[in-house]
Amino acid sequence: MQNVTALGPKNPWTANLLSALGIMHFTNEEIKETFDSLVGEAQSIQKVRMFELLKVAYGFEPMPEEMGLFVNTFHLEDEDGELSWPELEAGFDEIRDILSGVSKNATEYTSSDDLRTDALKHRRLMKDPMDKFKAPMTEAMSIGWHEEEVFNERFPKQSCSETRYADEMVKCKLDPF
Repeated sequence: MQNVTALGPKNPWTANLLSALGIMHFTNEEIKETFDSLVGEAQSIQKVRMFELLKVAYGFEPMPEEMGLFVNTFHLEDEDGELSWPELEAGFDEIRDILSGVSKNATEYTSSDDLRTDALKHRRLMKDPMDKFKAPMTEAMSIGWHEEEVFNERFPKQSCSETRYADEMVKCKLDPF
């Protein structure tokens, strides 16, 4: 498993991208070894055992977002049936293609001139951080990361009696001073 140390990933910005899921870090050959050890001579695995296959292959539980991709790709909602290795391999490649498209979403600029021009003109980025990252990268990003219901209480201006008296005199076109 790459990028895992006691101190965390080498680059926390790329490790937190939406595309940084377990399937991107393991090759089909590595998953095939786990597949062969789980199914033995059967050469197909039951759909209900997909989570087990991924957990054993990765060495950790797959993220819910990743399992959602597997459910959609392999139609795991209908628990009956089995998947052969060629079907799994094709599905893994399809998921990797989807995730590589998502990783391109994190790139805002391909030219340093465009970056400088936008910075000079104070243009905002086209994509929000929630479209790029799984979780907030800084504490400041955590405010508003998930849409919360905002309650704006109104505290109207309170004037003392002297101020109200002076305001009424001004309305009557009298000089309060």
